[in-house]
Amino acid sequence: MSSDQPEITLQLLALKEHLKIREQGSQHNIWDPVRKQYIALTPEELVRQLFIQYLLNEGKAKLTRLSVERQILVFGQRRRYDLMIHDKQGGALALIEVKAPDVPLTQKTLDQITRYNMAIDVSWLIVSNGIQTYCYQLDRAAGLARIQPSIPDFNDE
Repeated sequence: MSSDQPEITLQLLALKEHLKIREQGSQHNIWDPVRKQYIALTPEELVRQLFIQYLLNEGKAKLTRLSVERQILVFGQRRRYDLMIHDKQGGALALIEVKAPDVPLTQKTLDQITRYNMAIDVSWLIVSNGIQTYCYQLDRAAGLARIQPSIPDFNDE
């Protein structure tokens, strides 16, 4: 991502108190409220769960309108998106790609979510590694992705 694009500061770590983490032997697991199960705690999963908590606690999206790691076909290949926000009718509204905090957000990240969107066709793309976050609103008529200064409230769409 270029330095001229406004980065959104979310303070995701402040939401850590909302996470449910348990230890089973040597493995740590984190509760996913969307999938309603414990998932292995990896750095990327931590960012995904913090982002879910952000959406829920800031009133950006309702739990019932989120889906996590569902399979899609992208140019004939099976892929899994990280997180999606659905509209009131269940259609795809926003696609979110998360990376571990030590993975920089680059053009490669944007290319990945753009390829996924060719199969899904949402109006919003969001990428985050928990430290940096960028939000784009797609203008299909103009063929543009407009960077946004904040993440919108998706509840009314």
